[in-house]
Amino acid sequence: MNRGFVTVLLIMHGGEGGQMCHSRSGDLHTADSEVLTESVEYWRTRFEDAEAHASRLACRLRGRDQRILQLERAFARTAALHHALEDSLEQRLEQYSGLLEYTTERDRSLQVPSDHAGSSVIVRLPHLTRTLSLLFEVMWEHWAQWDPERPPKSSTVARAIDAKLGLKGQADGEASRNAQSFAAALRPDSLGDADGRHR
Repeated sequence: MNRGFVTVLLIMHGGEGGQMCHSRSGDLHTADSEVLTESVEYWRTRFEDAEAHASRLACRLRGRDQRILQLERAFARTAALHHALEDSLEQRLEQYSGLLEYTTERDRSLQVPSDHAGSSVIVRLPHLTRTLSLLFEVMWEHWAQWDPERPPKSSTVARAIDAKLGLKGQADGEASRNAQSFAAALRPDSLGDADGRHR
């Protein structure tokens, strides 16, 4: 083979190889750019997703804080209402206890002794006051058993009424005028209001 022809072929072959190397280098650079672009886009999307998720979590936390605050206020109102209701119930219980004690004492005072059941009378009243109940007690104490020859003195009965009702006697030592009037009202009609021997 002609040496000059071989040299030309080598030169031509070398030129084609240089062009191919240059083409491959350009392709690699383009591929790297595309990969980098895709990577940036991926991480930007991930960041946006994370940011949106964090925003949703923050919103949920704010809503939860508001609900907790509402529950705390509701608990505070419930506790205040409970204390107020408890105080009201205690006051009503004290009132009912006092009323029950008074009613029991009144019923006990109005019970007719068995040995005087035959001589007692039954009176129906629309209601019974504390004053009437205490007057009935005095009446039972002084007039349940009495000697027609020596009936209780009105002054003695009047002083007993003062003691029961908590009335203050007169300055001269006599019972209060109200007690004297009550004592006269309790005195049996058979003795007569004008009979002053036992007053």
